[in-house]
Amino acid sequence: MPRNMDLFAGETPEINQQPQTSPSTSLKLTVQDNQLSPAQQQFNKLLERIEKLKNQLNALQQMCDAHRPVYLQKMTPLRQQHHELMRKMVLWLDQRLQRKGWTAAQKRTAVMILCDLSFQLAVQGDVEMKAFHDKHSAENFDEKERAASIELHDAMKEMFGESFFDEESMDSFEDVFRAGMERVREIEAAEQEAHQARKRKKKPNAAQLKAQAEQADAQSTLRKVFRQLASVLHPDRETDPEQRARKNTLMSEANAAYERSDLIELLKIQLRIELTSTDAIAKMAEEKLGPLTLLLKQQMQGLQNELHNARQKARQEFGLDHNEIVNVYNLSRKMIVSASVFERELDSMEYDFQHINDDKYFKRWLKSQERSMADLHAETMLSGWPFDPFEQE
Repeated sequence: MPRNMDLFAGETPEINQQPQTSPSTSLKLTVQDNQLSPAQQQFNKLLERIEKLKNQLNALQQMCDAHRPVYLQKMTPLRQQHHELMRKMVLWLDQRLQRKGWTAAQKRTAVMILCDLSFQLAVQGDVEMKAFHDKHSAENFDEKERAASIELHDAMKEMFGESFFDEESMDSFEDVFRAGMERVREIEAAEQEAHQARKRKKKPNAAQLKAQAEQADAQSTLRKVFRQLASVLHPDRETDPEQRARKNTLMSEANAAYERSDLIELLKIQLRIELTSTDAIAKMAEEKLGPLTLLLKQQMQGLQNELHNARQKARQEFGLDHNEIVNVYNLSRKMIVSASVFERELDSMEYDFQHINDDKYFKRWLKSQERSMADLHAETMLSGWPFDPFEQE
């Protein structure tokens, strides 16, 4: 089989029976006199940048996967303890409210605390807490959720200038929220399509025509690389079971790479099966390096966006600030700080339970909760009782 096959030739030699392992750096262009053209130098720099981005993505994924079980092992018991204390307080307040000796203000505050705690637990699916909420609230859980759904719908209706949800089906806040987000995506897609339609109607200038031609050439090049692989790797043409299985695996890799326009992976597969060689890649004409370079630029941009989104997702999952570097030190530090804050809150809640049967302490406690509920529209209310450090991160 020719080792220096023209990457864009029509011939499709048989696959080599033994895989050739080639590192990604084997795609870099080299010449004997080391005098690479500017286009070839740019090609190599893009390869290096893409390889670095892929390594960063893999390292981030591995770091998060390693930290997640440690984080959950530390924080999940604290969350469960917090929820149990909330349930205990609901049950205790329900019993305490059946006794006499309340002032109107004290009873009002106690009912507000009970309803707030039981509502939070009911939102998480606690049916018993939903019943306690409805027992003491003037507005039951379903009515509150429907009111919140209607309020959200009305806000989105005002934003979009149209109703997008059946009012008879607005009992679930989550359903309305999902419908709203879906409508946002539909509007964005429609606006993008309208923008593209306006661009198509305009007569393109010389620069735009050149860009369109380069994009078309790039996609054509990507298809040629893929089709060469598909022709060689088609498993139906293989009679040997082991080779058929190997071709199936390679074809799956090629399909996945083609779907994400991963030129590097397609070229690496060609090198592995010796469909082409580093010499053949190095000898490609300048006009072929142009579309290949465009594909690499697009792939690099996609990887940069993917890395940014992965970092943001990690920050959200593990409670880092939006501008904090996602690394092992910060993940561990944040977990320790969050757990420490949570443990202090739980200690305070436990202390309340140890003393709340004392009427004097209980009355002071109610006053402190009433003051908290008046602050910042209950953002700091109840001195730890409705506080959920997971939601605050």
